[in-house]
Amino acid sequence: MVLLAATAHADVNDFKISNYDISYTLNRDQEKRSVLQTREVITAQFPMHDQNRGIERYIPRSYDGHDTSLEIISVADESQNQLEYTTYSSGEYTVVRIGNANRYVHGEQTYVLTYTQRDVTKSFSDTKSDEFYWDTNGTEWRVPIDRLSVSLTVYESLSEALTDQHSCFFG
Repeated sequence: MVLLAATAHADVNDFKISNYDISYTLNRDQEKRSVLQTREVITAQFPMHDQNRGIERYIPRSYDGHDTSLEIISVADESQNQLEYTTYSSGEYTVVRIGNANRYVHGEQTYVLTYTQRDVTKSFSDTKSDEFYWDTNGTEWRVPIDRLSVSLTVYESLSEALTDQHSCFFG
């Protein structure tokens, strides 16, 4: 009897995100338009064999039917060393592809993305107020996320507009 070992073909989505921290800072500009600065720290666990060259982060370019003027400020590692990245459009998203096409990544890798968007609040007629209603980590991830944390800082200049009605939803 002869047993032949099957060759396993790894999928580029055979890794996980062990930690995903998102920090939002909500402010407004001189025109009183909402401005959101986002800092995402994504820690991924890659296999030790040559499979992945980095990650892709899908970021929506629009909110409520209008452009958010997405601007990528920085793409770095945990030590703030700038990382190679490219961007491309895919439907309603700007995709940030982080990594070097000629180099594989292995083990734990941390990616720190910083970007801004404008006009991220919406006036709701039923509440008669402006609301910040945001999808945090998106729906395009094809890998498991073990831990997700999100924080929101609201600039003092907006404090007079805040109410005591706060909600957070997940699902």
